[in-house]
Amino acid sequence: MTTELPEPLTPTDCDLSDFQYMELDVRRLRDSKFAASVDGEAFRAGVLLWCAAWHQIPAASLPDDDIELANLAGYGRVIKEWRKVRAEALAGFVKCSDGRLYHSVIAEKAVSAHQAKLRHAHGKMSERVRKENAKRAKENMPVLGIPTFEQWNSGAYTDGIKPENQAIPTESKTTSAGIPAENPLRGNGEGTEREREQNGEGDFKAVGAELEIAPPSASPEAKAADESRGSRLPKEWHLPKAWGEWALAEHPTWTPDHVRRVAEKFRDHWIGKAGKDGRKSDWLATWRNWVRNESALTHRVRPPAQDQDEVNRRAKEMLFGEKQEIIDV
Repeated sequence: MTTELPEPLTPTDCDLSDFQYMELDVRRLRDSKFAASVDGEAFRAGVLLWCAAWHQIPAASLPDDDIELANLAGYGRVIKEWRKVRAEALAGFVKCSDGRLYHSVIAEKAVSAHQAKLRHAHGKMSERVRKENAKRAKENMPVLGIPTFEQWNSGAYTDGIKPENQAIPTESKTTSAGIPAENPLRGNGEGTEREREQNGEGDFKAVGAELEIAPPSASPEAKAADESRGSRLPKEWHLPKAWGEWALAEHPTWTPDHVRRVAEKFRDHWIGKAGKDGRKSDWLATWRNWVRNESALTHRVRPPAQDQDEVNRRAKEMLFGEKQEIIDV
């Protein structure tokens, strides 16, 4: 009867050769049968093989070849000595269908580390797309979509989603491209937001950890205004998504919610500004300057609040030139 070998315990592309450190579960090793029962020489060889397996491809695996194993275990070309400890040193390793030896515990750690590596790479790609979108916004070019981790990991969108490829995902039930139906960050005004999208007014809003991409709105007032005199900010103005993307790229520590709050302050200030000071020839440049100034205000350290009675007492001392007694009522 032939026993079928199990499938490999890590993906074929699991490469951790650039990971200098391997997670070690101290208690698990200390209390293991391997630490309690194997010969000291076999224990040394086994730990060396764990380290070697971490940097093999796929990670957590070893070749089933005594010449290579002897060398990885520190025996060099002395195959005879290696074979004396082989069985104990390879405790925990199993042969899989690809012909390699896999250690189940190291494979568990390797899969976790590999996923973290991929998500880090996806995050860097997303940041590059955000910076590219900031440049595109300045040139009034269509912006790129940010693929989900699954889309990026499939290899279909390694450098962002081009505007012509930004389609509605099959699992989405909304009218807006790329918004999952279960989006936890959507506000209560969902219907109103959809109506604005259908009218061509793309707003800035969050989709999970990413941002949905849509072209910025253009008001009839801004188009009709004389460029030499500038134009006022339209009363129905909403933050264009490309502008929100630029703010996140400029200040990576900001969240989408914070950007929306800054945009509300920006809108209220300029809509309420009377006279010629309320007219601007370039509202995108005005927004960028506002964001830069807002950053300085956000990080300003506020002094601790003082007790109001103490403030009043000191004010009276300054006015009347005499020390005021504190009377408890």
